[in-house]
Amino acid sequence: IVKSQTEPVVTAISNVGPKLDNDDLELDATGGLSVTRLISDGGALSAMTKSAQLNVKASQLLYAQKINKELMEVIKAEQAILNFSKIEIIYNEQLAVYNDNLPLIQTAAKANIISKTDVLKLEQLKLKSEESYLTAKTSADAAKLIRKKYNLNDSDKFFTIDLQKWKTVKPQLTKNNFVNIRLIETQINIIEKDISAIEATYTANVALAGTATANVTDIESSLGFVGLNISLPVKDGGKRNYQIQEKQMQIEALNQQKNDLSLMHLTSFKALQNFQKIYNLRFQLLLDQIENSKVISEDIELKLRAGAASVIDLATEKMNFFDFRSQRAALEYQNINEVINFYQALGHQ
Repeated sequence: IVKSQTEPVVTAISNVGPKLDNDDLELDATGGLSVTRLISDGGALSAMTKSAQLNVKASQLLYAQKINKELMEVIKAEQAILNFSKIEIIYNEQLAVYNDNLPLIQTAAKANIISKTDVLKLEQLKLKSEESYLTAKTSADAAKLIRKKYNLNDSDKFFTIDLQKWKTVKPQLTKNNFVNIRLIETQINIIEKDISAIEATYTANVALAGTATANVTDIESSLGFVGLNISLPVKDGGKRNYQIQEKQMQIEALNQQKNDLSLMHLTSFKALQNFQKIYNLRFQLLLDQIENSKVISEDIELKLRAGAASVIDLATEKMNFFDFRSQRAALEYQNINEVINFYQALGHQ
């Protein structure tokens, strides 16, 4: 559209009306062509062309950002499904242990061999497990709907997530080469070109103009004109100044937004670094607790055979064992989501 303005504009013209050079009411009709070609506009057209090209670039960046956002949505959904599969295995094993020991525990409780408090502690562990299971199941069910929205089925493989690659992003944080930053920079450039186009209107607009008309009843009296059409705005009440000021305020707001995003990138990276430190410590602690609980369970089983421990002790420790495993799965899931959230903070890069 912008480029077409450099082409000659050809307009058909016609006039019908009474002649004014005598008292007769005889109608007169003329027809012809008017041709105009822009020669100089002070750079307004050039600025508009560059602005249009930048708008194309902005659209491409928006498209890439939208695609990446949808990709993140799919990845999060897939991780929710994988997390539920882990939680479900642990829950089923834990529930089997609980159901196997429940008759003996109930009998022992009725005989006052074990206290009601111990039974309630066991129930609390079971409820905690059920809560984790149902929460993970709800997320997985919602995740399946998301995959269905994108026409993904069981034959479509899940994306593999690299949980270490984010560490290599640090050198790029100061370069501002992420999609959301580049989009803002492009929007600023578009507004700058808009300002250039407005400023260009302060200069003379020069066009080559020509007309040719003929009287339909007197072809020999045809007229023609070729020359320059020059227009120079003298006063507009300050309209253009206000337009430029408004554009400059928009640029300031976008620059502030860009600075805020750059700061968010850095703080998000630092937050993920800090989380990783806590994650590694907690993960190792859970591994130790799982191993320790396994050893204790084996020890209680030996004591139970010797009559030195009760069935509630063994059942409780086994429930603790599965609870630690469930906590580990939840921590791994949280770690994956923290990494995904970091990439989302980078503009779904």
